[in-house]
Amino acid sequence: METGLNQVKNPFTSMERRGMCRLVFLFIFFSLAYSYYSGTLLHQLCFPVLKFPYVDPTYWAIHLLKIPEWLTQNFWPAFGFDAVLVATCLLCIFFPDRRWLIAVFFILYFFYFISFNSYSTLHTHSKIGILMMPVPFIVFRNKSFTFLWEGMRYFTLFVYADAFLWKLFRNTFMNWEQGGLIIKANLTPYLYFHPSSFQTSFYTWLLQHDHVAGWLFNAGMLMEASFLIGFFTKKFDKYLFVFSILLPAGFICFADAFFFELTILSLTLINFRAYRGNIGLSPR
Repeated sequence: METGLNQVKNPFTSMERRGMCRLVFLFIFFSLAYSYYSGTLLHQLCFPVLKFPYVDPTYWAIHLLKIPEWLTQNFWPAFGFDAVLVATCLLCIFFPDRRWLIAVFFILYFFYFISFNSYSTLHTHSKIGILMMPVPFIVFRNKSFTFLWEGMRYFTLFVYADAFLWKLFRNTFMNWEQGGLIIKANLTPYLYFHPSSFQTSFYTWLLQHDHVAGWLFNAGMLMEASFLIGFFTKKFDKYLFVFSILLPAGFICFADAFFFELTILSLTLINFRAYRGNIGLSPR
């Protein structure tokens, strides 16, 4: 198995890079489509007033410039912004070599990211993958791209390994009631409003057998812990890829936390060199 250093010395080809770019922006397009479906694009926010920039100098600077305020308080500029955001995403799929398009998309999504988090009054974690994944495709040289792609892989490992370490140092794994408590804290409204659904029956069974919920929670912790291995070897990346899909699925099932956008980072765990010659539409 190649180390990260060896892979930088053996950079991705232009064809592989184009195929990877198309995969990334196809995922981003579906993310934007879901944002439209859920009514969270800027022109759909209905002129929000409350905002929460938190203690973050970047958010403060953007709000001092009044960019989110101007966009969200004026329908047609917000609609135009969203249209250009979606259009540049589609153009990046069809023209993955146009780095300036990728740079434009990154800038636009950065402002969307700040505005969404500010007016949702919650700094979401899941959209960070959508924001960061286009960055490697902006650079010109394939070697620089490979270096940044490897960096995104380590970022993916950090996201999950850090979640494990946070639970470890808080001794969360010692509390076998934690799984049941998470269900109670996040799914009580669902249980109340849907008393006859299959999901309610399943959650009720878990609450009545809280040791099972505890085992599921600790299984999730072990999956998060396994990402520490990825810092030392790539031999288990295919298993980490599966875990990176299962964990967000577990979040939505047991914590009502919809983190599907985080799975875009799972692409960094795929060995695209194994498909050399099969991705991308042009051999140039």
